[in-house]
Amino acid sequence: MAEFDFCDMQIQRMVAHTVYARGKGNVKKDPDCSDELIGLDQESLDLLQLRIIGALGNRSHGVNMSIARASAESFMQNAAMVMGEDDATFINVSKQFARDLTEAQTNPRWPGGVLIVLSGRIGAPSKRFVAVIKAETDKGFNVVEEGGKIQLRLIKKMLLSETQRLYKVGILIELADVMAGHDGLKNADNYLAFLFDHLLTSSETGKAAAYFYDKFLGMSIATSSRHQTRVFFEESKSFISSSELSDEDRYTLREALRTELKNHVPTLNLEEFAERTFPEELRDAYIEHMTAKGFPSQSIVKDTEYIKHQLKKPRNVTFTSGVLIRVPAEHDFREMVDIQENVEGYTQVRIKGAVQAQE
Repeated sequence: MAEFDFCDMQIQRMVAHTVYARGKGNVKKDPDCSDELIGLDQESLDLLQLRIIGALGNRSHGVNMSIARASAESFMQNAAMVMGEDDATFINVSKQFARDLTEAQTNPRWPGGVLIVLSGRIGAPSKRFVAVIKAETDKGFNVVEEGGKIQLRLIKKMLLSETQRLYKVGILIELADVMAGHDGLKNADNYLAFLFDHLLTSSETGKAAAYFYDKFLGMSIATSSRHQTRVFFEESKSFISSSELSDEDRYTLREALRTELKNHVPTLNLEEFAERTFPEELRDAYIEHMTAKGFPSQSIVKDTEYIKHQLKKPRNVTFTSGVLIRVPAEHDFREMVDIQENVEGYTQVRIKGAVQAQE
């Protein structure tokens, strides 16, 4: 999983098309496509750039994705090709994106809205990009076009909505300007793909998120998520074990790590976890350690498949006297056992439950 610093975004071209939900009987309605680029004033540019960086940047829930489909006519190939093409080609390819999204939306419950297609440069040093935003409409808020064109003020209103639930963002970033191969296809290894979708950062994952990132964008979360989740677990444990904290504090941090991996929040974000869990004097060192071990600053989708057996192990606490306390893995240790401060060689322990048996 590659790292990328989202900064210095320069939007150079933008076009928008109206896409529709499936009708009764799952009948598909073709998108209404524009033939013109949207003029961009500085205020609008600033808003769009801030929203995209806010959605995808290091402190956000933007997720680094794997490119699963790189065949001809895939989103990746069309987006890569159009980065260096003229405005007419850009508009035509954006229309194909609108048709592809319409095909991907096979469930009438998935709403219509506006598909915004952008191109420009981003990062330091500057890299070419193509981004797509699906902006969905508030209840009672209708897409109104003037002269067959979506107006910029409409897009601004949609992106200024009170909730991020109303838009999804996919972006393809070119690492280097490399010619296509003999088959006319670009090499997917030369591109980074990122996604923001609130359905990936809530408990509502599944088909509702997959139609956009999988069917439409040809991206995948499975390839790297299991590996990165294991890196998060193992390297966090390593940092905690090597710290100069007391045994009690190290134990508390290890339990917080296990809780983070076993809860129902479907993403992991390094800086958020550090701020919630580590004492202030260790946060920077922890983040530097994790970054050096290859864990990204962007959020990842949590997948504990590679570490599920470690998370299921019984939790043991051994005292210097040889006394052992064991809690089954299905219980939260902190809810079952309260270990208090050691005073004059004695540690007071409160255990939920009564003595059931003695051997």
